[in-house]
Amino acid sequence: MSLIKQLWLAILIVTLAAFGCSFVVSTLSARDYLERELNLKNHDNATVLALAMTQLPKDATTVELLLAAQFDNAHYDFIRLTDPPGTTVIAERVRDTRTGAAMNGEAADVPAWFKQLVPIESATGQGFVSDGWNAFGTLTLRSHTDFAYASLWAGSLDLLIWFAIGASFIGAFGTLLLRMMLRPLDDVVGQARAIGERRFVTTEAPSTPEFASVVSAMNMLSERVRGMLADESARLEHLRRAVQHDAVSGLLNREHFLARVGATLESDTAPAGGALAMVRLTHLIALNEELGRATTDELLRKLADALGTAEHAGEWTVGRLNGTDFALLAPDEDNPELLARQLAERLDLAVGNSLPDGRRNLPVGVACYQRGDPLPQLLAHGDVALTRSEELEGNPPQVERVNPTARPVTDLAGWRGLISEALALGRFSLAQFPVLDSDGRLMHIEAPVRMRHPREDLVMTAGDVLPWATRCGLLPLIDEAVSQHALALIEDQSAAVCINLSTESMCHADTVRRLAEQLRLHPQAAQRLWIDLPESAAFRHGAAFRALCHQLKPLGCKVGLEHVSQQVCRIGELHDVGLDYLKISASMVRDIGRNPGNQTFLRGLATIGHTMGMLVIAEGVSSADESAQLISLGFDGLTGPGVHYPAP
Repeated sequence: MSLIKQLWLAILIVTLAAFGCSFVVSTLSARDYLERELNLKNHDNATVLALAMTQLPKDATTVELLLAAQFDNAHYDFIRLTDPPGTTVIAERVRDTRTGAAMNGEAADVPAWFKQLVPIESATGQGFVSDGWNAFGTLTLRSHTDFAYASLWAGSLDLLIWFAIGASFIGAFGTLLLRMMLRPLDDVVGQARAIGERRFVTTEAPSTPEFASVVSAMNMLSERVRGMLADESARLEHLRRAVQHDAVSGLLNREHFLARVGATLESDTAPAGGALAMVRLTHLIALNEELGRATTDELLRKLADALGTAEHAGEWTVGRLNGTDFALLAPDEDNPELLARQLAERLDLAVGNSLPDGRRNLPVGVACYQRGDPLPQLLAHGDVALTRSEELEGNPPQVERVNPTARPVTDLAGWRGLISEALALGRFSLAQFPVLDSDGRLMHIEAPVRMRHPREDLVMTAGDVLPWATRCGLLPLIDEAVSQHALALIEDQSAAVCINLSTESMCHADTVRRLAEQLRLHPQAAQRLWIDLPESAAFRHGAAFRALCHQLKPLGCKVGLEHVSQQVCRIGELHDVGLDYLKISASMVRDIGRNPGNQTFLRGLATIGHTMGMLVIAEGVSSADESAQLISLGFDGLTGPGVHYPAP
């Protein structure tokens, strides 16, 4: 029961108790007063009437007329004149109760139970009538109590009304005062709920001392947990860099870089093609001997910085394959010759002056790829181009091309028309891949988008379409179509469905508003909708990300990050958002059984995710052994080519 209801209940009990006491005291006092007044009235009236009869003739007619006149005007129950012994009635008038009740409306409104509860006794009055010096008779009368009851009943009703008015006023004033006093409690409750949901927020301490102490204690708890998350995130980042990065250059080591490349080649959400550039720092041993280890290490770091600051660095991946070879993965790069020239120029500016004469030119080889190409084949093509560059005089950059997959169109205008036509014709659909929990039960269906060509028998993946849709500004429209398909799929299969929402749509306020309105129209389906957002979206566009969570999470859908890999050290920054899950990139879990360092890192990542109340799901799981290993590390869910579930 709420405090306000308890307040009203207390006021009601107190009011009833006070009314009961007041009713008893005032009613009994009023009854005693009315009884005394009636007794005095009866005695006085009997004396006055007897005196009047003494002075009048004693014939029967005169006596009857006098009694009738007095009876009709003075509200009596009876007036009776008897002989002196009281045995014979000379004259009498008795009130008819039915006629009296009809004539007195106020008295008739008094309930019978009230008369029984508060009986009023009216004592008879007596007077002696003389005829000269002789006694003529005894006059006895009694006034009726109807008007006394009416007065007593009206007073009781007035008392009840005033008590009710007073109780209502006190209750309303108390409610207003209590709400003002408890207003800081809303913040306390909100903070308690946030902590219960693993969102460690802090609030300003209210002026009420009792609430201020509670808020201070909860703020201290939130700060401690936040500090713990920050320390754990920093520890995990240190571990990640130790496991996945080269100690000298700071770039990804060979194992993790190749895992990233393999995941890109296999992902249908990645661009359909791209380029792998390889750079070789020849004569590294000789450079160590000539320049010294410290100078050579500084040279390696400069070379790594030059590769890392290349255009589109946020989407490209750079790694060190071995002591002398470096590599850059450039998805969706359709001009490998330009990429090769730019890299050669950038490297010359960065390290050319630091190299001895005759060794300033660094060999650069670029190999093109298409989605689905085997990783060894891509590396072999890169080695061929790099070796050719190394063998030629002046080390000019070399490109090893493959036959590109035919695209329906190749220019921006063509893609804009194709995507717009597909949207108008409803040619977008969803693929379905299962995501299972640690017990093999279906968590949700992962539903990446597919586009069927409006006129040809061709189905294109997200990686084929979305990069062009981004350039055309059509991505929000595609995301809206995807959400409609997802809600229909939820209602059709009664299973949770996960869709991808792009960063562009997340930052587009109207798109988020329309999505929220769509979910409000389907509240049951909204409870089963999972929404994946890119890892970078949460940190590059923090305000838009929090606004989206604020609008969509109250509707029941789950919001999480996908392809989590590079921003692990910043996961603690999301302590106040209330994310539901993290999907760890396939590059992080590839060959997990043969990488003890990565196992330790992923176990810590699962722990910090659980501390923040998030499920941790692995992407790109390729085998049953990987599944078992990841479950033992604390992962809650798995998805990938090695995860199978009977189709609905």
